[in-house]
Amino acid sequence: AVTTVAFDKTGTLTEGRPVVTELVTAKVGAGEAASARDTVPGTAVDITLLQLAASLEQGSTHPLAAAIVARAKADSLTLATPQEVTTIAGRGVEGMVGGQRVAVGAVSWIAERAGPLAAAQSLAESGRSVVGVAVDGAWLGAIAIADPLRASSAAAVRRLQGLGIEVVMLTGDNAATARTVAREAGILHFEAEVLPGDKAATVNKLKATGRLVGMAGDGINDAPALAAADVSFAMAAGSDVAMQAADVTLMRDDLSSVADAISLSRATLAKIRQNLFFAFIYNV
Repeated sequence: AVTTVAFDKTGTLTEGRPVVTELVTAKVGAGEAASARDTVPGTAVDITLLQLAASLEQGSTHPLAAAIVARAKADSLTLATPQEVTTIAGRGVEGMVGGQRVAVGAVSWIAERAGPLAAAQSLAESGRSVVGVAVDGAWLGAIAIADPLRASSAAAVRRLQGLGIEVVMLTGDNAATARTVAREAGILHFEAEVLPGDKAATVNKLKATGRLVGMAGDGINDAPALAAADVSFAMAAGSDVAMQAADVTLMRDDLSSVADAISLSRATLAKIRQNLFFAFIYNV
């Protein structure tokens, strides 16, 4: 009886194996941010950008943090041990690295302390996730990270829509990135910049409109939303917490399994009703 299915983006609609694709180093002057792009760290600023970000993120389990650390290791950069590390859920992480206060996280969060960076917004509009990096309250640059859609995602969305089910995407990414990914997946409705703690509230908001809501996710942050949904689906390759919170675990990382499960349940109920009808007629 599900009428709406909400999908987490990273690791559910996408492959969950993000990679760093571009570095943007920022130079602020005359009240305006300019940028110099470089896809392979070559300048001292590029190396510092990646090195500081990876040093601060090396203790994080977030997929984007893992991508930054993996790129730094691939480039044979030496990482420092961070001090006074503080994580702000859904925003980013900050701490001391080599005597400098470094902040790495959502572009909007970095912009609150360092002002806007036009180049970061431009990267976001290309559909990539963008991580901002600030040092001592000033922009150092931004890191673009690509996490491609699963090959089955667009087809799965079309199948669900064909079953008369509305599909919604939930993501902590900015609106520009969310819009691009939603368009590629064929999703008409999305909620961007949703903090981890707010995913469950978003599901409850959908339920409050009279919808019967399904939720699909894979991460620890998705667990409250999975628990709040009327029926929930966890990816087999996701976290144990997500699988514990979900009603159904998809044994293949293929979102078509969500449509399979709904189609199977509808067919089962139809058969039950048919059997009850004929049993009633027989007894009469």
